[in-house]
Amino acid sequence: MRDSRWALILAGAFLILAGISRFCRLDWSFSGDETSTFAEVRSLSEKPFFSSDLETYDRLPRAHPVAYVLQIGTYRLFGQSEAGARTGAAIAGTLSIAAIVLLTCLLFGRTSAVFVGVLLVMWPWHILHSQTNRLYSYAFLFGSLAMLTGALAWARNRFAWGAISGVASALAISSHNLTVVVPVSLCAYTILSLFTSKAPFPRRAAAGYAFVGFPLIISACTLGVLAMRGWSGDVGPGYGTVHTLQGLFYNLTWGVSLLALVGWLLAWRSGSQPLRMIAVIAAITMGMCVFLPAVASFRHDYAFAVSASYVLLASHALTEAYHLLRAHSRVLAWGIVGTLLLLPLPSLASYYQDGDRKDYRAAATYIKDHWQEGDLVAADSPGPLGYYMPVDVKPAHRPSTEPKACIEALESLARTGKRIWYVCRYAREEPPQWADQWLWQNAVRMLRIKKQRFDYHENVMDVYLLQSGPDRKRGDAHYEEDLLRKTDGGGPQKATAE
Repeated sequence: MRDSRWALILAGAFLILAGISRFCRLDWSFSGDETSTFAEVRSLSEKPFFSSDLETYDRLPRAHPVAYVLQIGTYRLFGQSEAGARTGAAIAGTLSIAAIVLLTCLLFGRTSAVFVGVLLVMWPWHILHSQTNRLYSYAFLFGSLAMLTGALAWARNRFAWGAISGVASALAISSHNLTVVVPVSLCAYTILSLFTSKAPFPRRAAAGYAFVGFPLIISACTLGVLAMRGWSGDVGPGYGTVHTLQGLFYNLTWGVSLLALVGWLLAWRSGSQPLRMIAVIAAITMGMCVFLPAVASFRHDYAFAVSASYVLLASHALTEAYHLLRAHSRVLAWGIVGTLLLLPLPSLASYYQDGDRKDYRAAATYIKDHWQEGDLVAADSPGPLGYYMPVDVKPAHRPSTEPKACIEALESLARTGKRIWYVCRYAREEPPQWADQWLWQNAVRMLRIKKQRFDYHENVMDVYLLQSGPDRKRGDAHYEEDLLRKTDGGGPQKATAE
């Protein structure tokens, strides 16, 4: 009873802290995929759910109906402004932290609950998805509930907890299909424990999960498979394995990643069935990030929904370190553990500088303030800029990632003889020298939008105004060489540019 009371007290305290941090500055500019969510929500609410004539953007809401139905409710209750559209994600993010703290306290005690709560509240990746108009925050809530209630069901051998875990697993899969890793991991651990564990098998917990959860899980998986057929072919390749792992470790933060590795090793040595179950989920998630990029369109954000396993393992490592150090000195224990908990502070402060996103709203405002009749607008990401512009925004790739396609698109637009506004984003990368020279000769950078951050990452957005003329020539197979001859005298400079 005492543990339950402390669990409720800690969950309530972290509910308040999470709510303050997740609802602070919800009105960032829309960026990236956020604007596409509006079209996906309309698709689910306006088109027949089952149809043979569906576009690519129709598939996500049909594969993840729970998350999108919750988003429909968010729009109706709070509107579609920047803050209103993100309110549902912020609520889910806040509730997920309180739920994780509550269940962690019941499973592993107060110290682990405090540590996992602090790690989650200060976690920039969690704040980002709690303030993004997408489905990831809902999937994280249900995915975290599924894994922790599953661990609690195993520890207490209760039918009800097993049933709750099964329902949460189905809701998670219907919020993001990659959370299927939770039931797969739970089944894998069940089979593993039958051969390696001497502890009694939790039959009532397994029965609750199987009888209540399995029918819902199978239905959710079937719906996802039917909706996502051909998805990778339509959207093209995603991140490679190395890029995916780098993104995962960066967003977990390197401190949590290293602590999670230590926690994973300690989990197996501890003999704790719930800890080992979470370790299996973390291992299978890592395997998913290694192998899936080779066969499907994949990015590290897909693993966010089940990333609580890494934070739980990191908190276990901190708990063990704290108890070990406290035997020698309580001050030393809190000093070292406190330092480790505060490692994400620069990234957290940086997040509240720019929201970890580019400011398309500011770019659009500047262009509208300096607009002349007949002007054209191009951008490397037309969707979010077009959301704030009353004109058709033309696509033109980033000069840093696809310079030739970018310059050719701008050349084509410039031949119209009209003024061209061009908006592109950077994240510490620079265009090749020849493309930079072209922009220097043919455009004026009118605005650079950049907020100071305290970590390595940068979110930079440039607004260019191009000089137009009717004598532009379309590039050919030797486009780079011709452009270099026009700018810096040809051959010798090309070797330097490359």
